[in-house]
Amino acid sequence: MRGNRKVATAAALLLLGIALLPLLQPAIGQKTCPEGCSKFGTCNLELGRCDCPWNYTGDACQTHNPAGFCVKRLGVDNPINTCKDGHPTLCVNACNGRGDCKGGFCHCKEGYFGTDCALSYNDQGKIEVLAGLNYRLNKRGPKIYIYEVPPEYHVKRDIHKVDRPPLQLAFMERILSGGHRTHDPEEADFFYVPGSARDLKKAFLLQPLLAYISTTWPYWNATGGARHVMPAEGDVGTCELPLKVRLFTANVTWLQFWGMYDFHPHWTQIFHNRIPCMVPGRDIVVPFMAMSSHDRFVIETPLHPRNQKRNRTNVFFFAGGVCGSGNKRALPPHCTYYKQVRYSGGVRQAVYLHFHNRTGWRVVPGTDDYARDYASSRFCLAAAGGGWGKRGIVAAMYGCIPVAATDMLYEAFEPEMDWGRFGVRISQAEIPQLADKLEAFSEAQVARMQERTACAAQHLHWSTNLGGIMGETGEFDAFNTIMAILRMRRKRPDLKPEQYYDTDEDFRNFIDCKPYDPKAAAPPLCTMFISPLYTKFDDTCPAKHFRYYMRRKMGPPGGAICVDATDLASCRRFD
Repeated sequence: MRGNRKVATAAALLLLGIALLPLLQPAIGQKTCPEGCSKFGTCNLELGRCDCPWNYTGDACQTHNPAGFCVKRLGVDNPINTCKDGHPTLCVNACNGRGDCKGGFCHCKEGYFGTDCALSYNDQGKIEVLAGLNYRLNKRGPKIYIYEVPPEYHVKRDIHKVDRPPLQLAFMERILSGGHRTHDPEEADFFYVPGSARDLKKAFLLQPLLAYISTTWPYWNATGGARHVMPAEGDVGTCELPLKVRLFTANVTWLQFWGMYDFHPHWTQIFHNRIPCMVPGRDIVVPFMAMSSHDRFVIETPLHPRNQKRNRTNVFFFAGGVCGSGNKRALPPHCTYYKQVRYSGGVRQAVYLHFHNRTGWRVVPGTDDYARDYASSRFCLAAAGGGWGKRGIVAAMYGCIPVAATDMLYEAFEPEMDWGRFGVRISQAEIPQLADKLEAFSEAQVARMQERTACAAQHLHWSTNLGGIMGETGEFDAFNTIMAILRMRRKRPDLKPEQYYDTDEDFRNFIDCKPYDPKAAAPPLCTMFISPLYTKFDDTCPAKHFRYYMRRKMGPPGGAICVDATDLASCRRFD
């Protein structure tokens, strides 16, 4: 890994657990880089640091490294060598048109800097965001300062190969386009660490990043890491991290898919001294981004007025691996291998054992049509797998009332958004009585839960990033829900997260999908683009963006909310 002596020294100090003194921190202000930096690199004018693409090294990126990582591939742009030709789909916010994309690295035009070339100095010696475009901060906040760390810590060299949408980059793009990015750390409500704990989960990679931040800026040491936000995209969230890192980041707000807030006996292997993976009030459980190949059917959800509706003839639906994702033939009561026993915390096994033969219940180890089954069912199981699970989220997107039954596990946006308000929550001990509970609901009760589920589905989809699926405006999408939660933490730090809904009217209205400004009629988002061969809807996001969808899995620059904007300073906001 490239890096200077300062990073290596700071990493060694962190490994020893030594508190870093403020004297180690350099002054922040406009600086110059070594001569020649801009030829191949980007000069970070705030720090005087020359950032280099993957195939150049040195203080001024003067040394060519022919063995440097370059993606060479054939395809729609064939031939392509990303270190020479590049393509904006590889870079954050397509470099805002102020630089050239080289293998995920923005080679910014002289005078601009930052991961996406969004920053520059004005004549008064102050940093500006998207200078000349009248960029303004979101009136509702929060204000977020993004640490401009060296590219080796967070830039994707080949974003085409990611196995899931890169949350850390998608979130970073929306901080800018949503009007939440401040250039001034002194006015920031929160600080964003643009790295992925899933990419950097090994201690020898993650600790130097944190050391670099704590020695370059004063804000980590001043807050003890509090008010710092960072994604943890792994299957079991922060429980994948080394214990030393977890202790050092004890105050960080982790954005993670995994919400295990207390010790669970089926997941003993992931706990460090019984330290919970998720801390309510500190962390935020976020939904996965439904953009992988087997989730694209969500654009056919019956929640969209134009899509086909089915009679919900199934009382309950679940399909998927029961005793593990690798062997669908392994079914209870024959799942006796220890990994099969602990899979899903035992929830899928118990549901299958008790209800796979029940009339009106479809509980199967697999299905040939998830879309049909979700749309034909009243209730659907929200179950984990080996780690975080997506079925409850997809169920809600299809208007199927989710049933959460895993002890000690919060679902997406819990406890701030109680799934018991729109879904059904039971303990694992109550699974044998699940049929009695579900079949006792009246038609009026089911209709009310379905109405609330349709609203919850808006919170569970990253529509301002990916595009709409149900004719929604994006005001209540996953990104904006994170912003609403952070606003509450800034506004009422005295409250527990489960108290937000009952205590604060603005937050309650947001969770209930009531527009902030009812008089400002926002148009629905374009429908999420999934394939150049699958543009069946008139409102599909413009085909000119298809390369961003197909390659990045996270939508166009700034998100789908920006497809009609002239630049990322003029994307639609809800403030």
